[in-house]
Amino acid sequence: MIRLAVAAALLSALLLWAASPAVGAGWLAWVALVPVASVVLSAPGTRAARLAVPLAYGLYLELLLVPALPFGLAEGQWGDAALPVLIGGSPVLPVALLAIPLFGLILYAVRFGEPWGAELLGARLSALAAILVPAFAWTALDLLRVKLDPGGSWGPLFLSQVDTPASGLAALGGPWLLTFAIVAFNYGLVLAVVRRRPAAALAPSALIVALVVIAPALDGAEPGGRPVRVAAVQPGYDTAEFERQELRHWEPGTFNLAARDLIRDLGGLTRRAARDGAELVVWPEAVAFVDLHERRGARGALRRVARDSGVTIVAPYFDHVSRSGAAIAVPPHGALTTPRPKQRPMWFLGERGGGAPAPRPLRAAGIRVGTLLGVDVQDPNTLRQLASGGAQLATSSTHDWRQLAAQHRALAALDAEAAGVPVVRADWRYGSAVYDRDGGAIADAGEDRRRTALAAEVEPGGPTPYARIGDAVGWLSLAAAIVAGLAALAGRRGAIRAGERASGGRGPGRGSRRPRPSPAPPRAGGGPSRLPS
Repeated sequence: MIRLAVAAALLSALLLWAASPAVGAGWLAWVALVPVASVVLSAPGTRAARLAVPLAYGLYLELLLVPALPFGLAEGQWGDAALPVLIGGSPVLPVALLAIPLFGLILYAVRFGEPWGAELLGARLSALAAILVPAFAWTALDLLRVKLDPGGSWGPLFLSQVDTPASGLAALGGPWLLTFAIVAFNYGLVLAVVRRRPAAALAPSALIVALVVIAPALDGAEPGGRPVRVAAVQPGYDTAEFERQELRHWEPGTFNLAARDLIRDLGGLTRRAARDGAELVVWPEAVAFVDLHERRGARGALRRVARDSGVTIVAPYFDHVSRSGAAIAVPPHGALTTPRPKQRPMWFLGERGGGAPAPRPLRAAGIRVGTLLGVDVQDPNTLRQLASGGAQLATSSTHDWRQLAAQHRALAALDAEAAGVPVVRADWRYGSAVYDRDGGAIADAGEDRRRTALAAEVEPGGPTPYARIGDAVGWLSLAAAIVAGLAALAGRRGAIRAGERASGGRGPGRGSRRPRPSPAPPRAGGGPSRLPS
């Protein structure tokens, strides 16, 4: 049975990987868990059932990290790492060799993927619990990884649906509703086949299909203002390429000069976007290592670019003194806006900024704009807060390596659909794009390295049901998973105590022996005896 569990885990891992943004066959997610769920539901309580799902999840994460070899360099871009997480200039290798196996062991210890406590219920309720409890648990896992895990960009189950019709569920209950629906559908399908309980499986499946079909009608958000022409600037190089002419001043003490060089270079792309009719131009993350709001020389150069091109620029920066990131909007005329800080500083790479105020939009090009920097896009709740606070459009400025770009592009698109506002994504090298409020790409630089300025017209969005209710589906799933887990634990302890009482307080392994039956007396004649059946 263990061999069957390993084979099922490998198959499920491959299907999950194929469904992820790395490959893009999102429809496979709806059957990807069938192999491991079959093991769990056909052999409950066994070691094979306990192993199947954690092993599949760990292998799936490893498959996602394989294309990141040779471990996209992070050294020299954000400063010295706060923890020894870099090998070869990247955090990927320690994650692949240490963090993921350890995480898999934790999932094995808690019996992740099993329908906790279902055996304590009656026949009908246990069938329903076999569908709902794993769905609650997996939704809770995605929620916690997105909120707490620095590498939560890799592997959330909901990301698989970014280009499928099911993505509309995100506008109703956030991405958590997508994860819940995928897992419930998989376990329901297995329940109908393995346990031959089609009635118990059909009701959740029918509800999921109905929600997918009517989700666009339930999302009643309307556009929030006049159309705006926006642009994303992608310079086409990396700020660790110190041999480039644009980076001739990139040492401590020369960052103000470096900022002027970069502003001059990005200014050319900005003027190109202005000729294409752009009113709002978004620059990538950390275009300067100084506070653009405070440094006179860099601030003056930035204002000249905005004035000469006649556009409003969203300019992110990383202040090397405070080791924190922020973004400002620079209009062609008038004052610069107050900086909007990065919400998720990469503390493991030396960034600071904990305790940042709740995200709030700024005013740019006549509309309210929310700014996302780097991995801010990982948590959909950040854009949700901006949308509920009045943001009509969002910017996502990043500094990705190639392999992470696919994950961040999917997150930006799904965040746009969940919150109901368009997103302008600007990266230094890869994957810049403009997404409408439904998550569709209306301008796209592709995933290859190139220098460009994308321009497109977007309709400002309005808040969706998810923008109003927040992460309620995720938190309720976490609460339900905890209750189910505690109930299962209490049930197992109760069963152990009952067994000990039945054996007189001596459980197996404590010296108790099963009594042997007395041998029957031999028959006359010395032949073997035969006991009555």
